[in-house]
Amino acid sequence: MHPFFHRTTALCTSLIAVGLLAACASTTPSPALEEARTAVSTAAGDPAVNQYAQLELKQATDALAKADRVWTEDRDTSETNHLAYVARQRAEIATNTARARQLDANIKQAGSEADRIRLQARTQEADAARMRADAQTRNAQLAQQQAMSAEQRAAQQQANAAAAMAQASASQDRVRALEAQLRDMEAQQTDRGLLVTLGDVLFAFNKAELSAQAGPRLDKLANFLKQFPDRKMLIEGYTDSVGSDGYNQELSDRRAQSVRDALVQRGVDTSRITARGYGKAHPVADNASPEGRAMNRRVEIVIADEKGTLRGR
Repeated sequence: MHPFFHRTTALCTSLIAVGLLAACASTTPSPALEEARTAVSTAAGDPAVNQYAQLELKQATDALAKADRVWTEDRDTSETNHLAYVARQRAEIATNTARARQLDANIKQAGSEADRIRLQARTQEADAARMRADAQTRNAQLAQQQAMSAEQRAAQQQANAAAAMAQASASQDRVRALEAQLRDMEAQQTDRGLLVTLGDVLFAFNKAELSAQAGPRLDKLANFLKQFPDRKMLIEGYTDSVGSDGYNQELSDRRAQSVRDALVQRGVDTSRITARGYGKAHPVADNASPEGRAMNRRVEIVIADEKGTLRGR
């Protein structure tokens, strides 16, 4: 049964008992009995007594009932006064007991509330501590990630530096190899591009067919050209001043074409090559001497330099 209904039932029972006792009293009640009845009635009407001192209240009502019975049946004043005194004391005990027990209950309730408040405070403190720990964990993870990123960047920078050094070293190696090849081919850097001159020893007198001596020089030249597949070139044939202009023009054209064909046979892309003859034009020496005429009988190969410079006549 719910405590409220239990307390209400006890209160009603007590009031009914007191009422019945009053109804049973004689028309000339004992003053002591009336005082006892008032004390018991007051106690019975107190909700605290009905909640916390039901046994003591029953003892008071039983004592009052006994006093009423003695007064009604025996008219024994002395015994009635004694029993009335007992009932009054029992009512007072019930009231005092109820007050003490109610105070204890209030103290316990206050203690429970204090415990609840302390528990709530501890819970909130624990939640705050967890939040701080989570934040510290996230900060530590972020710091670790940043450290890893810094290490990765440093490693990447070191790798890039090593690659750059390797590339620079390779470039220096290529430059040294190129310089050696150019020296071997007797190439010259000019305002027209890289110039390689092939003398008339590559051809028989008055002929456009390459001699056997031309092979090694053309091999070196083809190997060099294949290292730089993007560089274009000009092959220019020249003669001395002996003979007609028409004949010399035709001979210089055929000699330029012969060199072109030899390079193509050695793997040089034909689209890179422009070949033509200039006859006796653009001499490099005096045609008055055999030596000068020999120098003028030549094939010049002009190769685009690293800047892309390539200029014809």
